[in-house]
Amino acid sequence: QHYFKQINLRMELEHRIRTALTSDTCYQFSDLLSEAKESPTVPDRDRWLEILNCFVTGQYRTFSPPLDRPAREKLQAMAILRLSSENTALGYSEIQRVCGCETDREVEALLIRCIQAGSLQCKIDEINRRVFLHQLSTSAYHVQDCGKLLEALQSWANENSSVMEEIRDHVSEATGNLAKAKSEREEFKRNLDSAKASLKKEKPQREVSSSKVRKRLA
Repeated sequence: QHYFKQINLRMELEHRIRTALTSDTCYQFSDLLSEAKESPTVPDRDRWLEILNCFVTGQYRTFSPPLDRPAREKLQAMAILRLSSENTALGYSEIQRVCGCETDREVEALLIRCIQAGSLQCKIDEINRRVFLHQLSTSAYHVQDCGKLLEALQSWANENSSVMEEIRDHVSEATGNLAKAKSEREEFKRNLDSAKASLKKEKPQREVSSSKVRKRLA
């Protein structure tokens, strides 16, 4: 019974892989790849690992025996989604090179399939043979994209941390300068008040001396 259960599990995994490779709604293959790695007895395991790895990374290539047409077109879609996660505009020639398309018509058919599947929104400039990407569906992000996003967020956080540290240093320096200026201003005010008080004391004495001088001269 355990033996037949294992056979059923292996067949179920292979069926799920085949279904995912041609599904218009599935763009996540990392879990299937992990399952295949942990299932050494799955039929054609090495081939499935190789295929799933290409789907996960969005790397188009040919296989022997070849993929059936729906799976091949799906792999082309994964490749262009990877490209679109890194670029906002693509030339036909680049899409042909990366996605294995041989003609402009195949490039346009691939783009139309992605648009219809809701995984990609773009504007196609047939005259200049360019594609302008407006939006990449979140369902098209795979593990590598999430990793890149986390790395970018970590880098941004680190940059902000250093910027905040620099701001704190500037604030601390400015606070110290302000306190010093305030202390100097208060000391100047005290000296000024002292000088004024001293002048007030000396003024009557000067007036008396001046009066005596005027009397003698008279």
